[in-house]
Amino acid sequence: MAALAVETDFRRHTHGSGDHDPISVLRRQNMAELQRKADDRVRRMLCLAGFAACLAPGLARAAEAGVSDKEIVVGQIIALTGPLAGITPDIVNGAAAWFASANEKGGVHGRKVRLATLDDGYVPANSVKAARQLIEEDQAFAILNMTGTGNVAAVLPMLEKERMPLFGPITGADSLRHPLMPSVFHIRASYGDEAEKIVQHLSTVGIKRISVVYLDNGFGKDGLAGMEKAMQKRSLKIYSSAAVQQDASDVGKAVTALHDTRPEVIVMITTGKATVDFIKKYNAVRKGTQFYALSVMGTQSTLRALGPDGVGVVVTSVVPFPWSANPAAREYRAAMQKAGYENLSFMGFESYLNAKAMTEGLRRAGRDLTRAKFINALEGMKQLNLGGFEVGFSKDSHQGSKFVELTIIGPGEKFTK
Repeated sequence: MAALAVETDFRRHTHGSGDHDPISVLRRQNMAELQRKADDRVRRMLCLAGFAACLAPGLARAAEAGVSDKEIVVGQIIALTGPLAGITPDIVNGAAAWFASANEKGGVHGRKVRLATLDDGYVPANSVKAARQLIEEDQAFAILNMTGTGNVAAVLPMLEKERMPLFGPITGADSLRHPLMPSVFHIRASYGDEAEKIVQHLSTVGIKRISVVYLDNGFGKDGLAGMEKAMQKRSLKIYSSAAVQQDASDVGKAVTALHDTRPEVIVMITTGKATVDFIKKYNAVRKGTQFYALSVMGTQSTLRALGPDGVGVVVTSVVPFPWSANPAAREYRAAMQKAGYENLSFMGFESYLNAKAMTEGLRRAGRDLTRAKFINALEGMKQLNLGGFEVGFSKDSHQGSKFVELTIIGPGEKFTK
């Protein structure tokens, strides 16, 4: 599927079906985006023809891509369709809720932030096309909240060549953090950090027969490597493991392979349908095995799909509990309510915090905004309190947080601590 060029505005919509779901809203906006680009082409033609009208206020192109007197264009490349479609609306809405609030208060040095959101369907080749469109057509200043380990890896050469900042990608892959990439800044803890938290907890309570089921892609293999490292640190080995496809077509084989080894705990390095199908099918043949999962499982859509089979599953979180009294969590809930978004989630909260931290970096870069000044401002942001959640960067580290805690799915399809 080709990348869908769209803009995210802040009109109220929910995750429901029909005209108000994120996909429908974004598709409706596509025609407006095409018209805007056509108008831009006309203005450029007028400029080339020497018409003085093209020099009217607001029409002259800014020296830095994505920055004008009135706005800053920030791109997003999100898998709104495909296997991650059930979780990505929360990501889109979390960032939109923050920027709606920030723009209402005047934006950044008088400029509003406009999100240009493109759908890559979780296909790396589409991610590359989307990145090229953001650079060449949308003239985006930076990219926020990109999803998918393989997708991010595919666009990095292009972004590094353009020195285009990528802020807060929704991936914990260690392979994207080392070596340090000059224009990439991570907020969330790595999958290695999440694996360490799980293994630390399990070893403390004396669990040793720890098996792993993982997606047969970059995300799954990176998470598996994190588990292996955490186990080796304690002179342990993964008890058994099985790979599955994102579409869950081979989940039955993985269930049989792990069931035959009788593990005490199974750690899930999976998302979406693969997670749901594996847990349901495993429980059907053997009840009582404890499941642990990485943070990417922590969405309401996954909980709804699991139903009673989800009760007792332990899930890591890389942001504070969204329903807690944490100041940032309270702020997130209020912003979501004001924007008209119903679903609260860990990923939505992560996106909200990413957008908030990015805005502070834009503010510190000053009114004369450039990509280089933005990167320098972020590297000077040693300690930023976002409201009970701290992040920090330096020239030597673009890893903003290592926060990880464990949550558990309780009755009623709700997370508890």
